[in-house]
Amino acid sequence: MPKGFHYGRTQTRHYTCEYFKISAISFKKLIDSPVGKYKINSEHLSKEHSNFNLITTERWKRVLIFRIKEKQIPVPLNIDKRSASNKLYLICPYCSQQRQHLYAVSNAYGCRKCLDLQYACQSERPAERLARRIRKLRREIWRNEDWLDTVNLFERCEWYPKPKWMRWEKFNRERDKITNLENRYWKLQEPFMKQYAKMGIEW
Repeated sequence: MPKGFHYGRTQTRHYTCEYFKISAISFKKLIDSPVGKYKINSEHLSKEHSNFNLITTERWKRVLIFRIKEKQIPVPLNIDKRSASNKLYLICPYCSQQRQHLYAVSNAYGCRKCLDLQYACQSERPAERLARRIRKLRREIWRNEDWLDTVNLFERCEWYPKPKWMRWEKFNRERDKITNLENRYWKLQEPFMKQYAKMGIEW
């Protein structure tokens, strides 16, 4: 489980980041490849989850057949021709819905909904969610400024320099947005700071 999200409580949720996922786009070359045995090259997968047979059926042009725990797990590949890009999807073997990702569990592959997996951000507190958004916006503006510690929220961004490629109008607008988020973040932290101060702990 992602460290820090349960806050001492018994874990009742399972998160997508705990499981290895396979992506539809990584199998795009197999649409026109000959049938036969193939392998997913990953040190995070068992042999049963790595090795598969590529077959063709009347319904599906290509199907990945995994043999896990003595069971055959079929994962069809499907190109959705309704979109201009002809996007490739994996078909979940449980709900038969189109998915961009499937997750490897001990005895199968399945989609997030069928495996009842949550995103880690769904268990974040409001302050943590704000912190993640602040860091993301900082990276978008100062992505080439390696000397700036954009991760450290103790350093306010109001005195960060303007990147050469950005116009002043846009820079001021984006920086003000981040500054407002920083103010909201530290307002949420005030109760904890007071509590730590009573305990004699310095930030």
